[in-house]
Amino acid sequence: MVGCLRLLIVIGILLGMALRAQAQSALTASARTDISVYAAPAIWSDTIGQISPADTLQVAGRSVFGHWLFIQTEALSGWVAAGSLDIGADADLWALPVIDADIPPAALPTLPVDTPEVRAAYGRLLDAPLLDNMDTSAVRDIFARGQELGNRANVFTRVGDSNTTSGGFLNPMGLRGGRFCQLGVYSYLQQTLDFFSQPPQRDEANSFDSFSVAAVNGLSTASLLDPFWADPAQCRGDESPLACELRLTRPSVVLIMLGLMDVEYLRTENSRDFMRQAMDYAIAQGVIPVWTTFPVIADLQSDHPSWEVALYFNNTILDVVEEYQTPLINLWAAVQSLPANGIGPDRIHVAHEVGAFCDFTGAEQRVGGTLWNLLTLQALDLLRRAVLSG
Repeated sequence: MVGCLRLLIVIGILLGMALRAQAQSALTASARTDISVYAAPAIWSDTIGQISPADTLQVAGRSVFGHWLFIQTEALSGWVAAGSLDIGADADLWALPVIDADIPPAALPTLPVDTPEVRAAYGRLLDAPLLDNMDTSAVRDIFARGQELGNRANVFTRVGDSNTTSGGFLNPMGLRGGRFCQLGVYSYLQQTLDFFSQPPQRDEANSFDSFSVAAVNGLSTASLLDPFWADPAQCRGDESPLACELRLTRPSVVLIMLGLMDVEYLRTENSRDFMRQAMDYAIAQGVIPVWTTFPVIADLQSDHPSWEVALYFNNTILDVVEEYQTPLINLWAAVQSLPANGIGPDRIHVAHEVGAFCDFTGAEQRVGGTLWNLLTLQALDLLRRAVLSG
């Protein structure tokens, strides 16, 4: 009898804990403006209603990366874009439960080139996760090696061409001691902004607002490995831009996005070889390489990068990160629903908007550069939580 009583007490305690956890997981929120509610967490799913700032909402869950939230009102339940809501600065989006949802396939748009090879490459990119391989054994092994070599867990650097050197990518996140951004529902990312607050080099405040000798206008996967492209004022005579930057900063993570020059001047198989060489070098130095897929506007005009070749280039990135089991940021897929596929007025570079570089209260739903910043910060956050913080 005493044993049964104890068992009932334990069950009661556990049930109470579960009910409290369930109550805490639902958040009260409000819409920033009139917004649509969708049947699934995808912009191409059916619209099932509208909500306004006057409506009282309960947020019951999120998509995997928190870009969509499942809300409930007296009248309807469905999905809304996360940046459209205000859930309060103290709310933890990460603590919400992940809700599985059947996402209908997106209707295949009219493709500039329509062949079986193009359809396969397009579909594979579209289906690849937006963020992937953040907590593999390979990533942990690379980090452990880097710690043995003296790399700094809370420093990252970047590699890229004119997309990366634009002042809108990452740099604004480092302003005001990492307190410049409007994080909105993504307030949990402040921990990662704070984590990477260590100066990478003298006279630099943090990794976000820093200079990289491996971020150079016109850089390709080939020139990344070529000492000719290294800064002679900072690099040794035999150092490539990649080798020089990793020696100068001793980071734990290197963010890589290349493609403008590769698509124009290199064959895909050559880019693959150069990618693998860059991967091998970074991994040997104990630095986690994070590749970002490269968006191109979907047409065939001759004055900007080839859409078809960019598909094959980005599929090569998928091949390489699968081979090495290292992190991926699938920006190509993320911007497909944005105006002009996330590309700016010059029809070449990722779009940025002054005042919205890291405004995650809605700008990420329309500006390619803002979404790129959000995905990059989320990737760094996942790495911090799973690996870098020990």
